[in-house]
Amino acid sequence: MAIGNGDMQVYVYKFDNTYIEITDLISSMKYSCGLDKISQQLDIKVPYGVYGTSLPAMFFDTGQKVEVYINSKCYYRGKIETVNMSADKENISITCFDYIRNLTKSKVVYNFAGISAYDAICTIFKDLEIPYSEGGILDGKNADYSRVIINHLIKNKSAYDACMMIATELHRNTGLFYYMFMDVGGNVNIMPCDYYWSRQTIQACSSPNLPNPDGTLISLNYKKDVSDLITKVAVYDSKGNPVDIEAGIPNEDSDEGGDE
Repeated sequence: MAIGNGDMQVYVYKFDNTYIEITDLISSMKYSCGLDKISQQLDIKVPYGVYGTSLPAMFFDTGQKVEVYINSKCYYRGKIETVNMSADKENISITCFDYIRNLTKSKVVYNFAGISAYDAICTIFKDLEIPYSEGGILDGKNADYSRVIINHLIKNKSAYDACMMIATELHRNTGLFYYMFMDVGGNVNIMPCDYYWSRQTIQACSSPNLPNPDGTLISLNYKKDVSDLITKVAVYDSKGNPVDIEAGIPNEDSDEGGDE
């Protein structure tokens, strides 16, 4: 399947680690990720024959690994979380998430005392079997800020929130902000902001009509809306008299109301 200036291949792995390529079967595919939804999501739809043999009948199961390659370079690794087969439409849809999903969905309790930030995060990752590399956790165990001592009770928080609470402790000591991402090797990392994507310049395309955009900024929309802007707030008591907000008492100049 051609995409932009390259070729894309999509593979689904069976539980015995053999794989099948489904690239040519895909009727639609959507990728999404954001700061408020840190785990990368991939939605794929393929035909699924129910009433005849003209369509393939390739079934998928939750937990299977999915990988996406562009020009032989891996751009996505994740696992199937949802399978939805529609008999009347003869298609099957799968929703996949990368390995950060396990961190956002798992509730944890830890009482860290006298442990380095690096070891604390590694403990969480190991307990949940999250793949990581030594250099991808706070720039390695020998980095100055990874050795900050953590004394923190973490209770009934997601594992992702627990990691970011540790990152907040580091921010107080170093002034650096941290973020979590999964690299193309399948490892989950937590690093200082802009460490991974530093020096990436936003550059507009030379023309909006290019079949293959030559810039990093594909589209831009700007909106400024004051339709819901509140410019004045008035408070009245139970008798309908205006209340002095700062003093919290009815305005002396107002009519007391009620019976004399």
